[in-house]
Order: sequence, then C-alpha cells, then structure tokens
Amino acid sequence: MPPITISVPPELIQQAVDKAVAERLQHEPDYRRWWSAADVLDRYGLTQTWLSTHVLDKPRFQRQLDGFAFNYGGRIGWRFEPLAFSEFMRTEFRNIAKEAQS
Repeated sequence: MPPITISVPPELIQQAVDKAVAERLQHEPDYRRWWSAADVLDRYGLTQTWLSTHVLDKPRFQRQLDGFAFNYGGRIGWRFEPLAFSEFMRTEFRNIAKEAQS
C-alpha cells in the first residue's frame, strides 16, 4: 500500500501549535508569583471555609506553613509561596482530606 501524503499549510500548523501551547499554559500553575487565596482555592477546588477550617486554622500546621503562607489581613489577605505550598499539599492533603471526612 503506498503512503498517503497530506499537504498542510504552515500557517495552520502554527495556529494548532499556538492553540495547544495556550491551552497547556492555561492549566499550569504560575510559580513566578506568590499565590492569593483565590489562586489556591481555584487550583485545589476548595472553598475558603474548607481551606480555613482544615488547613489554615489548624494549630498542627502552623509551624509547617510558617515561612510560605502569610495572612496580611485586610484587602491583601493570604499569600502563598507556590512551590512550598504545593509540596505541603502533596505531602499532607491525603491526611487532611481523611480528617475532613471524619
């Protein structure tokens, strides 16, 4: 069977690549800046109440969060260093979720 050759204009290939890159970047977290509470809620699919009750207000996490999660209060609110907070969530989320279900 002879091979089939399809000719695709370069501009269509570039459009497809641009679209794929844009979609991928849209779903990747931005590690270049500190996250707000809204960023964390969106990334992890949580509510403010759940995050506060099960993570931020838990005394056992205060020492772990110190240094990469800060509450500035007022309009600024919480800020999270993204790499450290992501590592914290990877390490602790399973236990946090289990406790939340109890």
